[in-house]
Amino acid sequence: MTISRRDFVIASTTLLAAAGVSRRAHAGGSGEPDVIVIGAGLSGLGTALALEEAGLRVLVLEGRERVGGRLYTLDDVPGHPEAGGNSVASAYGRVIAAGKKYGVELENIFARAFGHGPQELFIDGSHVPLADWPRHPRNPFPDALKSLPPWGFADAVFKRFMPFKDLGRWFDPEFAQFDIPVYEFLASNGASDAAIQLAYDTNISYGTTAHDVSLLMQAAVAQWQLVNRGAGGPPFIGAFKGGNQRLPEAMARHLKGDLRKGQRVVAIESRPDGAQVACEDGSRHRAKAVVCSMPLATLRHVAIDPLPPPVQNAAIRTISYVPITQVHVVPKKKFWESDGLNPTMWTDGIAGTVYAQRFGPNPDEVMSLTAWARGLNAQYLDLLGPEAAGRAVVAELERLRPAAKGALTVAKVRSWATDPFAAGVWATFGPGQVTKFANELAKPHERLFFCGEHTALGSRGMEGALESAERAAVEVQLALG
Repeated sequence: MTISRRDFVIASTTLLAAAGVSRRAHAGGSGEPDVIVIGAGLSGLGTALALEEAGLRVLVLEGRERVGGRLYTLDDVPGHPEAGGNSVASAYGRVIAAGKKYGVELENIFARAFGHGPQELFIDGSHVPLADWPRHPRNPFPDALKSLPPWGFADAVFKRFMPFKDLGRWFDPEFAQFDIPVYEFLASNGASDAAIQLAYDTNISYGTTAHDVSLLMQAAVAQWQLVNRGAGGPPFIGAFKGGNQRLPEAMARHLKGDLRKGQRVVAIESRPDGAQVACEDGSRHRAKAVVCSMPLATLRHVAIDPLPPPVQNAAIRTISYVPITQVHVVPKKKFWESDGLNPTMWTDGIAGTVYAQRFGPNPDEVMSLTAWARGLNAQYLDLLGPEAAGRAVVAELERLRPAAKGALTVAKVRSWATDPFAAGVWATFGPGQVTKFANELAKPHERLFFCGEHTALGSRGMEGALESAERAAVEVQLALG
């Protein structure tokens, strides 16, 4: 029988209570920590805090000089846009609870984000009014779906495909027949190559093309989105006041043990008498157990001794991460008032999707614009380098919106793929990888335990990070007894 991670956490928590594991379980003893947690993102901090609440001594090692991981608010860009996780859905129960617990106010930003009309559509460098799109010569969609904009086509097809009713079972072997490329599924549902390229590969969320992503994973993502949209009540898109990075910062302040930044881990060693973590600066740290929250794309460069089992090791070495590069620009004038179009837009070029950031004191004022390049477009910009990438995106925006010529200043270029502590944004299971890896990826290995969004099986994004923290904390407590 296969149980969901959520069921495991509930069952394990009950077991811990029955066994009498208390806050004083490991008080006293040597100066060594009981547990080392690698990474001070949401999952690492969530695990560390849960272990401390159980009475364990914890040392957190973070390679960056900041906490938050892939939660990263750009405080030095007008409107403090989010470079990482940018919103909290109404079904993010763990995230919302964490904000309340650690004193970070959650705001509903729906009106700021979506209260200024639909985003504009640009195809082949030209503006296409949404009313004209169903009859546009570049519209490649089947007749019954021609009215859908490019960003809505794939979702509409995926909504008709829900092979599992329980989101916590999307990785079950009984669904292995659907562990196929997204491309095959879309093509079998009448989508042409041109339709797939426009609706999925352009501004892609997972992988680099529809050939790279498992249909099972995409179905899980689609169902998770439906869960969040169907939470009821008024329209809600949440963000923490002052930026989403304020949540991990608050969590870090509540740690009782040490949090050491600038500690890039290069090796993890498990032995019968304990575990050891080695850092790039030559420092070494010992504990009874280690919890690793590193993304797989960076963990694969860490020496693990002994090696994980073959399937788990293969997952660490092969699961990919989506490349995303953002170009943040500040407008010197309100060019959108000149051309009469919304500054938020969807393009099929290197600018990708462009979002207006209205997070200053005035909810109607555009503070900056963020161009999100994904997949192959992100890889292209990364090859150019930050300065040339910024110039290329500005040139593209000026071509699309002539009224913006000379009005855009690049404030920051942010590439997640070239970030040595991330090497991408979120994990993507390729065809065949869900069946092969999903149940094996997060299993404890000797004295090494795993958390992170890539190990969450019932939730996505920030919520998935905290889901994984719950599981990892329980596993460690059970192991240490």
